[in-house]
Amino acid sequence: MKSLLFGSIGSIVESSEIQRKAFNAAFKEFGIDWYWNVANYIKMLKKPGGLNRLIEFSKNKLNLDDAKQIHLLKIKYFKLLSKKNLKPRDGVLEVIEYASIHNIKIGFITTTTKDTLDLVINNLSKQVDFSKFDLITYDELVSKRKPDPEIYKFALKKLEVMHSSSLAIENTIENCRSAMNANIQTLLYPGEYTTYEESSLISKDIFKSVKSFFEEG
Repeated sequence: MKSLLFGSIGSIVESSEIQRKAFNAAFKEFGIDWYWNVANYIKMLKKPGGLNRLIEFSKNKLNLDDAKQIHLLKIKYFKLLSKKNLKPRDGVLEVIEYASIHNIKIGFITTTTKDTLDLVINNLSKQVDFSKFDLITYDELVSKRKPDPEIYKFALKKLEVMHSSSLAIENTIENCRSAMNANIQTLLYPGEYTTYEESSLISKDIFKSVKSFFEEG
């Protein structure tokens, strides 16, 4: 059995700018004098995890409870800002249809929070048929978030597939390492805010890359 594993939210939808604005709105409501501009946010996206990003930006001065509160506010504003503004990235619908037709198991293998995941799924539900997904994950299913490979090892076990017959799609180098360290062949499908150097991992045409992998494999 084969599997196609979408990784982070950014592998399916381009939401970085909406997320950045949501963080800034959360800072304002929380009463903290922070502002993340585009340049700074691009640097922060090199490492996954909104909570980790907050604590690291504070140079560990922000405690976990406050970081969680800010993150909840960010989710609130992300929900408001993303309504009717999210759409699947180019090629994603074609890839899902291809996998469905060819009996390839489909996963959405993320370690984001359940609240953020549900928000994205609800906003995309009229465009993306998530009933075609065999597995959708979130942070509480594992003890370590990406870039640790635990979530991908969990997915392979749950889907009952071999790593050699699976393909992961990620939108950052750091998240690619999560899949690669689980011995899964991985495509980097960079988003608008992804910094990267040219590499054989990169796919500019995700449908063509996915089709090529499964038909040559």
